[in-house]
Amino acid sequence: MGVKRLHGHDATGAGSRILGIGGSTRQGSRSLLALQAALAIAAEMGATVSLADVRTMALPLYDPDQALSDAPPAVTWLLDEVRAADAYLLCTPTYLGTIAGSVKNALDSLTALSGDDPPFLGGKPVGLIALGGTNATDAITALGHVTHSLNGLAVPTTVAVPGQAIDRVTGGVIDAAVRRRLQRMIGEVVTLSGLIGRPRPVDPETISNHFWKIGREVSHPGTLG
Repeated sequence: MGVKRLHGHDATGAGSRILGIGGSTRQGSRSLLALQAALAIAAEMGATVSLADVRTMALPLYDPDQALSDAPPAVTWLLDEVRAADAYLLCTPTYLGTIAGSVKNALDSLTALSGDDPPFLGGKPVGLIALGGTNATDAITALGHVTHSLNGLAVPTTVAVPGQAIDRVTGGVIDAAVRRRLQRMIGEVVTLSGLIGRPRPVDPETISNHFWKIGREVSHPGTLG
């Protein structure tokens, strides 16, 4: 049976619940560090954040023939978190030019939300991040296709994170340009989450103007801290 999902935040996006899904099966994964850094930025912007780390969840291989009632607790936990979220951040390492299998498997598991109203990601905003070299953009493109198929709304700014941009000791983003781009993307996610949560229709020009304002703010370091 499907579930009717509602938004639980105000029209500014403050208090939006953002779920990060990603990482990798590798201990000390830099893609996980990048996702955690992105969630920390979201928290600085007033969002409530949660993390679905693919290594910690250790989800079984997605089986379309398995009844949801037979799914392990990690699967039902992930589905509950997705339903509760107002927006999402997806982060994958780049493996052979595309999404890591563990991340794709987690996203495949969301097929169980097909009967919800609205289905899957519920038309909510999604920020896309990939860690890797020059082909990280290919992984982002693949994430975009999956997001579209899962009824998510990918925001305009995406972030390709070079491995050297992450400090393995502190977990912080040490590349100023990458951090500014993360701020811009997450600002779009938080803003769009607030606009979608409004009880009345939103003019597309309003959304465009908000994104333009975010871009102006992030292009001037110091305005967002």
